Amino acid sequence: MQRRLLSIVLAGILFSIGINAQEPSRDSLLHRDFSFISNADPWLLSRNAAALSRFKTQNVSMAELYVQYGKGGFVNYDASPRVLQAGAEVASFYRLTDKIVMSGSMKYDNFSGHDMSGSAFAQTSRLPFDIVEDSLTHAGTKHRDTYQLVGALSWDFYKGLSLGAKFDFTAANIAKYKDLRHKTKLMDMTVSAGVYVPLHAVSIGLNYAYRRNTQSLAFSTYATSAQDYVSYINYGPWIGTLEQFGNTGFTDNSREQPLLSEYHGIGIQAGWDILPSLSWFNDMDYSYRKGYYGRKSPYTIVYANHHSHLFNYHSRLSLKLSRQVHNLDFSFSSENLVNDMTAYRMNRNTQGASYYEYLNPVKSANKAWNEVHIGYTGYYGIVRELPLWTVQTGLNFSQRKQTGYLYPYLRRQDLRTTEPYVSLSRNVIMRKGVFSLQAGYAYKTGSGDAFEDETMAKPSDKQKGFPVMEAFMYREYKYLTAPQYALNMGVKYAFVLPSTRMKTYIALDFSHRHACDDNVFLVGKNHTVGRLTVGCTF
Repeated sequence: MQRRLLSIVLAGILFSIGINAQEPSRDSLLHRDFSFISNADPWLLSRNAAALSRFKTQNVSMAELYVQYGKGGFVNYDASPRVLQAGAEVASFYRLTDKIVMSGSMKYDNFSGHDMSGSAFAQTSRLPFDIVEDSLTHAGTKHRDTYQLVGALSWDFYKGLSLGAKFDFTAANIAKYKDLRHKTKLMDMTVSAGVYVPLHAVSIGLNYAYRRNTQSLAFSTYATSAQDYVSYINYGPWIGTLEQFGNTGFTDNSREQPLLSEYHGIGIQAGWDILPSLSWFNDMDYSYRKGYYGRKSPYTIVYANHHSHLFNYHSRLSLKLSRQVHNLDFSFSSENLVNDMTAYRMNRNTQGASYYEYLNPVKSANKAWNEVHIGYTGYYGIVRELPLWTVQTGLNFSQRKQTGYLYPYLRRQDLRTTEPYVSLSRNVIMRKGVFSLQAGYAYKTGSGDAFEDETMAKPSDKQKGFPVMEAFMYREYKYLTAPQYALNMGVKYAFVLPSTRMKTYIALDFSHRHACDDNVFLVGKNHTVGRLTVGCTF
């Protein structure tokens, strides 16, 4: 199965090369940059595929292979201090006719992480709860294969009035190779449909999106020893319960259990051409998320239910001059989630079969995530579709506010981080190629306490508190809030491969993150990543 999907990605690369090679280029191959072209119009990257009809430049595609290695102990509790990754990717914007525009991408990523424990889930951000190993001694190798397929189509059916649809599908398989073992299957699918309406200086878009995300977990052991394996069910900011591995509960070894989330959302876009060279784009969407963990049937258990409200907003003010483009971006995203643990009892019917009756659920967590981004991107000295200079600077702000409940106890956490950044890229046009240099710097600080404990009622003499996992709690806390800086740099050389119409490139990139703080729970204070990429634009 893995070989077949990888073959599909490689076939997509060859197919994209073929369809674009049939059309002679009017611009110099060296003077085209896929990233610059795809980011030139914010409508092209919105969730409303109908706006692809705005794509006016020559067809463009990219294909690349990469290998990446990361090492260093400054990582989160669910990450690896030693990672090897490799993969392939192809992406394209293609005008099929004067009325139809398509875009798409395919990607495969192979991940191997050593000394990993932490979460059993594949996607660990914005979880309603987490299943975490309760020991640091069971860390082992994790392997992950990820496949992504994205396709979008826009049809201009009447004087710019366009309809569009988009499909985004990601599948992944993750396995841990040391007891307590787990196999995790990820399926993340988004389908959207929309309409785009140009009205002279104003353009309007509207779209609907449905997303289904499933992470199915199966736990097992290879050893036959009598050793007990315990998992920590983390309700929120590291308050929860302990569960011994067996044939019941969240880590039931007799069945695969999914964490399912379904999203229904609506988006509205509006663009205003204030002046011939000045435009303002706005994109906002609202989604409702609902899901559960377990198996829905009279004879199996649903252990938890969750729901949330999501809001996203992105705005860009663009000034386009003859050889310069200036973009000012602002974005805001927010999600407010509630998770309830089910209460149930087992009954037997007249035939003697057992079934489950659900009682009133018990709230286990309130979680809120807020993120703000303000950024400036300037492209200078543009030669056709290649900027000679690119300047980026901005500020990222995030807040994670959580309250976990385990009666009569509750634990709060309110973490805030601020990260200003700056980067500079330079493209030097040479006689037979383009030489590129890139460097960036970011500095991140955080605030908030690791936890604040309270009680909803006076505990009884038999209630001695709740289990904790201090090692992971403080590792995550320091990873998020410790003063830290990040450096990145890269070099790239692009040239036209002889006898082809492809701009081929080789790139080498490095990034380094350093914590300016000591903590016994961190595995280390540094993490460095190196990446080698070979690709082409055509």
